[in-house]
Amino acid sequence: RLRPQPKTMASKAARIASVAHQIFGTLPNRGVRTGHQILKRPLTGAYEARFYMEPIEPAARVTLPTYTSELQERRLAKLRMLRQRGKGPPKKGSGKRSK
Repeated sequence: RLRPQPKTMASKAARIASVAHQIFGTLPNRGVRTGHQILKRPLTGAYEARFYMEPIEPAARVTLPTYTSELQERRLAKLRMLRQRGKGPPKKGSGKRSK
């Protein structure tokens, strides 16, 4: 016949404390890291979303197939200059390590 394991007073007290925390919404004793300070801070997601504008490039490319951004134009111009000087990227499959 198997006897149930005797439960220690510490584990019983811990279980009672955890139930009390759930019922009354209190925090555990000091020295226990809960992340409560971070959760108390106001949320900043809406402010950050307002600060950074959505890029128009994806929508512009759908409506105007020939649309290129200023950054893209600058990159292509630099690439053209590098290719004229022979310093551009190699053709596909003809890199440094190809045989």
